[in-house]
Amino acid sequence: MRSPPLRLADRGSLRRPFRSLPLLLLLALSACQEEPLQPGTEPPDPDSIPRDQALGVVWEEVPGNPRMPLPDCPTWNCLGNTDPWVGRGPGGQQMAWYSSGGSLGGPVVGRALVTEDLRFLPDPAEAPVLALQEGVWDRYRETVSLRWDEAGQSWTLWYLGYAVSFFDDPALGQMTTTDPRGISWERPAAPIYRPEPGGWDFAFLSGPTFIETPAGEWRLYYTGAGTTVGIGLLRSNDRGATWEPHPDNPVFQRDLDSWDQGLLEPTVLLVNGLYHMWYAGYREPLDLERTPISIGLATSPDGITWTRSPHNPVLGPGAPGSWNDLRVVSPHVTLEADGSLLLFGHGQALAGIGRSLGEIGVWRSRAR
Repeated sequence: MRSPPLRLADRGSLRRPFRSLPLLLLLALSACQEEPLQPGTEPPDPDSIPRDQALGVVWEEVPGNPRMPLPDCPTWNCLGNTDPWVGRGPGGQQMAWYSSGGSLGGPVVGRALVTEDLRFLPDPAEAPVLALQEGVWDRYRETVSLRWDEAGQSWTLWYLGYAVSFFDDPALGQMTTTDPRGISWERPAAPIYRPEPGGWDFAFLSGPTFIETPAGEWRLYYTGAGTTVGIGLLRSNDRGATWEPHPDNPVFQRDLDSWDQGLLEPTVLLVNGLYHMWYAGYREPLDLERTPISIGLATSPDGITWTRSPHNPVLGPGAPGSWNDLRVVSPHVTLEADGSLLLFGHGQALAGIGRSLGEIGVWRSRAR
């Protein structure tokens, strides 16, 4: 059943979205208040999860979070790092791209090398790989997802772009580079998708995530909000030359009676023949200073019709006083050679509100 249309009050909350905050707004937020946090929902007790249901549900924090210490200001990335995407490129080198902000404004996109112990080493360290540019439709770019083409030795990158803000003129872009390091990119003249006025996703876009199906179809899942709030799907059968929205968008919607009344940033992965989607969710209304955000899981045999995990949310904020005690968002999940999963995500501490966008951490899920 479709959720009710987005009300004006709902749009107001979306005008302060969490993910890559405009820096002036970020700095204007107060650091702390006396009233209690809005209640959240705790992830399940790991011992209560059946062994055959543990993969992707039971997560343990990898020691060493956050993965990339923040430099002193003023630098281009001193205010925090969000929205990680991690994958392997030429020679099997593990690389990461992420949204960031600092002295250049933001959001901008940085790149890092990922070490064997999962530390992020900015490369290049002195500047973002996707910086601000005036006079174009995508002055700001963030929330990237990538694909490495081994045969063509090239990268394709998808992202959220806008000239004003992600609730005024959001669109999804795509670009390709033959630079195997994924540093040198050229902006496209036009986006691959812009929501229609009055459409289900006209008010807000975020978090495009790419996956290729076994049949060779390219897919982009993304968060949208307008007449409803949900996760939409774009499909391409010509390897990204053209894209079409799924006719039944959104393919996944918020649940007004549960912990995920609001939705943000999905990541999709095919695991053991079943599509898995991890996504961020929260109870409305969204208060950037107080609202906890957690990670949920849904599965699907075809990537179209989704069923929520009965164990949701599967990952929540850390213990009080930790680096991510307020929220964990922006999941990106990879399948490891040993069959385990790694979740790269963005955490934020209550004490950091008004001073930091947050930082990047890693969690592991093992087949028990």
